[in-house]
Amino acid sequence: MGFLDAIFELFGGGNDPEARRKRALKQLVKEINQNKYRKLYKAATREIAPPLGSFFFDIYKAVASAQQLMRNAEKSAILKQITVESLMSKELKEVYDRLTPEAIAERSKAVEPKALSAQLNTDIDMLSAAMSIEEMNAVDQYYRLIIMFTNFVCFDYFTLLKKIDPRMQERNTARPPQLRFVSGRYMLDHIKDFISLPIIEATQDQWKTVFDILKRYKGGVTIIEPSLWKKTVGHAQDVQRSGILTLMTRHILQDPQWQQETVDEEEYIVEAFFKAKKQDVQKCIDKIIVDTLAVKQDNLAKQLFGSADITRLQYYTNANNEQYLKRNTNGFTYVAALNYLKAFLVDHNDLRELCDLFLIKGHWASQDVSRQISQGLHEITEITAQLTAFDEALGDSGVNGTKLKGHISKSKVDKGQITHLKVALSIINDSAKELINRAITSFTLVGMYLKDLQEDYARPHPVLLVNWREIEAVSEQGLAGHIGRSLKVIDDFIHLMELFVNEA
Repeated sequence: MGFLDAIFELFGGGNDPEARRKRALKQLVKEINQNKYRKLYKAATREIAPPLGSFFFDIYKAVASAQQLMRNAEKSAILKQITVESLMSKELKEVYDRLTPEAIAERSKAVEPKALSAQLNTDIDMLSAAMSIEEMNAVDQYYRLIIMFTNFVCFDYFTLLKKIDPRMQERNTARPPQLRFVSGRYMLDHIKDFISLPIIEATQDQWKTVFDILKRYKGGVTIIEPSLWKKTVGHAQDVQRSGILTLMTRHILQDPQWQQETVDEEEYIVEAFFKAKKQDVQKCIDKIIVDTLAVKQDNLAKQLFGSADITRLQYYTNANNEQYLKRNTNGFTYVAALNYLKAFLVDHNDLRELCDLFLIKGHWASQDVSRQISQGLHEITEITAQLTAFDEALGDSGVNGTKLKGHISKSKVDKGQITHLKVALSIINDSAKELINRAITSFTLVGMYLKDLQEDYARPHPVLLVNWREIEAVSEQGLAGHIGRSLKVIDDFIHLMELFVNEA
């Protein structure tokens, strides 16, 4: 401290903020000059010195090829998955391998969907419970290390170097940049960004694990040679720990108190991984259930109608449904079921012929059974008429068809009409489901009474009909076979309809 400075201090100048700042700046210059990396910065002119450019170029030369490989790695769900998978124990991996889509598909060949769902949920619970808190923390720590590596590698060294040498070409590390003194202000933002990178601390074994994970992530490609990385990161760590970059930044800013916060966000990937895995497994289960259900529906439809592709209605059809589906609604949800119902009501006349044979020719010991069969057939007739009316109401001039088209037309200027469209479609689908359920109930009752008649026919002494021989004589198909076939058809049809309403 000079004589004038001492006098200034003596008379109170030491409490002046500007005076304190000047003293702090002098101390800052002293610290820079005493730093082992003082040659990186020229305090007298506040310039970045050529050795700092050389420092960044050495890093860039080492990581340039890795930058391409690691671009957007921090956003990769696959990298997170591979990180967790790579650090699983052998026992945990065995459970995990049972939950791959391929393994689930193979298991579904031998196990019914509901039983398979229970097994898979048990495996999921085992998977999430088998990894200890310590093991989960270790996985999260490795992923954090990978992200720090990624941020360090993918730092924008090229733009920084191009400010030193405008002729610098990206990823052309064969020609070193023309190093020169550069204004600190000009380079300041890049230096501050580099300071914000946390110092990467890891053992040799940890780096080996990290590079094994990254090699798997990139399909067998080596990200960076371990020896080159060790040398590069070691030098960077030494420069970062020396504090020279912070010191020079404070001096460039003329702010002795400046402090940059490091970017060191922690992300916990294990819990999220297990949650996502459970969702993926559930999607597999749902697909298996849907596919199994579709196969059952198709098989039953082929048995009943000879084809699974049946269209008997005019408006409640897949073709007419397209205009609703493309407007992000559920559309008609019972198209196949309702067309199967119409086909069954129209195509299977032999069932009605059999029932009419009993009702017209039969001499009943009690009229109660006859009345029940007659009521069941009457209900089926009503369903047939109501199904026709339901379909016609969806026509261009029908009540529901006009309403639906009105919502679609208005939706061009009023998006809220789509909500009204969804409500209207829901009401229509509820009516369709009600028709299906009524048909199931009616055919179940008819089938139940036909079963009673089948058993009565087989008795030595019938109790329901007293003229079986007379009825058998006028039956053109053979009575026993006719009853058996009708019962089979009814059972198949009821099962088919139940597959649709139980699905919903």
